[in-house]
Amino acid sequence: MTRVAVVIVCVAMMAACASVPPRMALLRSCPDVKPVTTMKVPYPILLLHGLGQKADVWNGSATQYFSKDLGLSFGGDLRVDANGQLNTSSPRGGDADFYTVAFSNPHDSVNAWRDELDLCVQHVLRQTGADRVILVGYSMGGLAARAYLVKRLTDHHVKRLITIGTPHLGSPFARIWSWKTEMEQCVRDQNIVLAQPCKAALAAIQGAEGDVPFDAPAVRDLRRPEDGGTYLRKLSKYAHPLDVEYVSVIGDVDVLNEVKNLREGAVQELLRKVLSVGGGSVSELFETGDGVVSSKSQDIMNIEYFTVDRSRRRTARVVNVGSVHIDHLAQSSDVQRMILDDKAEFKGASVCLVNGAPTLVVDVADHIPALCEMSVDIIGAPTQRIVAPRGSAVLCRTPDGIVARFTVPLTDVPLDAPEPYALKIIITNTFGYTTTSSIAW
Repeated sequence: MTRVAVVIVCVAMMAACASVPPRMALLRSCPDVKPVTTMKVPYPILLLHGLGQKADVWNGSATQYFSKDLGLSFGGDLRVDANGQLNTSSPRGGDADFYTVAFSNPHDSVNAWRDELDLCVQHVLRQTGADRVILVGYSMGGLAARAYLVKRLTDHHVKRLITIGTPHLGSPFARIWSWKTEMEQCVRDQNIVLAQPCKAALAAIQGAEGDVPFDAPAVRDLRRPEDGGTYLRKLSKYAHPLDVEYVSVIGDVDVLNEVKNLREGAVQELLRKVLSVGGGSVSELFETGDGVVSSKSQDIMNIEYFTVDRSRRRTARVVNVGSVHIDHLAQSSDVQRMILDDKAEFKGASVCLVNGAPTLVVDVADHIPALCEMSVDIIGAPTQRIVAPRGSAVLCRTPDGIVARFTVPLTDVPLDAPEPYALKIIITNTFGYTTTSSIAW
């Protein structure tokens, strides 16, 4: 190429560059991301049953809000077999929005449940590609979740923990473990004087047993410290992660009033409480709570780790429901909705090129991203608002985890203004919460 030709080419290139507005000249192509087509939520939900229950306690009304109202997919039961291997009955191959955890022994120790939950969490993370999950623990299931968080303090991969009617400080009912074990020991000692009375007392205790043996490891672990329990006292001292959102769902009813109204569930709970009072105060019958666990015990913020330093309480929420212990999961319109009730989290935004056109890309994290909408106010240009309606966000995987991505073309925005524009971003989710941020372009 001759010197003259080179000069002509350079002049042409400079002219072309000069014709490109500065706000366009600095833009790069938007990075490619992998869309998520099998999930509707960024944080898969694991539902943990309580003492003496099975995973099917969540069936029916307990999950209809997920499946019917939100259209979320069910990943089946997660269970650990006798060989310590995790099996799943997922109809979707394991990649779904919510799962139920079926603990192998419904009245085993809290730590046994903790270790099975650990396997379940790792399985869901692998199957879905999510970086975090939501744990929902009903009654003792909430303690298993707490034990998991304590065990994996720095690598728990949990976004939120919701405990429902969980005895964080124990339950007076669990005193029955001490009574039964003491009577069994008395019978084994074959004391001439005490043998017969102990046998009679043991027979009475055994006659009151239901599906859960009173000397089960779970009942032992649920004893309050003041009743000789050691497990919960130790668990409450351990550090709990502060990057987890804690929600305590507390049953708070007038049990005696419920009995007056002849509600069968309340009568059962009161009878169970009567059984637990021996060796304690009759006033425990009238404690506020859900008939089995006091309101104070149901609030995770009342454990020692959170009370010794009040600054640790910043991550907590408390929600009260008017149901007795056995009815909490039937309150689907209340309990299930609050599992996901939260503001969207702004993860980042930038202006880049899609097919050569300037495009605003906004990443957010929300529990139900398909129901989020976004508006963008262009400040610095003629008053202009761009709206990205519900359903326009695409769930995708990024180096920072699964996010919902809004992609908004800026082709109608004037490009020749000398000053940068401010793009004010407003994200509104299905619960009516708004999250705002802004970037300069």
